Amino acid sequence: MRKLYHRQLVEARHEMLSIYETIDLALHDAVRAFISGDKKLAGATREKTYQIDARCANLEAVCYNLIATQGPVASDFRLLQTIIYTDFCLQRMCDKVRRTARAAKLRVSADIELPAELIELVEEEAKTVYRVMGTAASVLVLNDLGLLRELSEQEESAHGVYEEFFRSYNRMAAIDLGEGSDDSSYDDLRRVIMASRYLDRCAQYSIDAAARVLFLLTGQRWNQMEIATFDEDELEGMRVPAGEGAFLDPASDALCVARIPRDELDQRVCELIEGAAGVSPAE
Repeated sequence: MRKLYHRQLVEARHEMLSIYETIDLALHDAVRAFISGDKKLAGATREKTYQIDARCANLEAVCYNLIATQGPVASDFRLLQTIIYTDFCLQRMCDKVRRTARAAKLRVSADIELPAELIELVEEEAKTVYRVMGTAASVLVLNDLGLLRELSEQEESAHGVYEEFFRSYNRMAAIDLGEGSDDSSYDDLRRVIMASRYLDRCAQYSIDAAARVLFLLTGQRWNQMEIATFDEDELEGMRVPAGEGAFLDPASDALCVARIPRDELDQRVCELIEGAAGVSPAE
């Protein structure tokens, strides 16, 4: 019975990481649709987010069922709490991906022509957000508390582009939407330019999810700003080792995020993925 329970814990953790991977790829598609004006891709991405929602709801139900029926204690309970919290972050990220896809579709439907500078800034912001999300995924796979510290700097970079987007927008004269434009036309424009905001929130939710690893490994609750005040040795000294081996296996966990572009993941995660596939990292 307990073997089944521990297998269910592993499966729940893998599903959490797999959902994260799917959201990451969906965000790539939503941004690609926004930049290129691909209405079909935007629609397909939007539909995909509803499937992700269903997976998130199922994962949450599985975790609560395990808590209710298995009475987990100590590290098992922290794992389930971490999965539930991460699942909450994933739901919020999925919502922002869906909104980005809607903005992409609306941009085409309403024939909104944004200045090239704003499109370039969205593309630049997206690249920084992908790196944040890749690092956050690496933290979840490697359970590396030191890697958490890098997320603050990456998040500042992503947020800086977000702020630059709206500074640039505010410097520009009102965008001409053509004759016959009314309040609804400008409402459409506002919804389109909010794509930058959605990207910014995706970065923050991924950091929130990664920061939860500290609670999983130490039982302590700290926010991202507090984590930044500790050096790597202090973070490592907080670990509670008992029970970790039962459900933390970076080698198998890495396969759950294998479709995320390699240049966004930590090199150690890439090596685990390539090693599992029987490919030498040097090749």
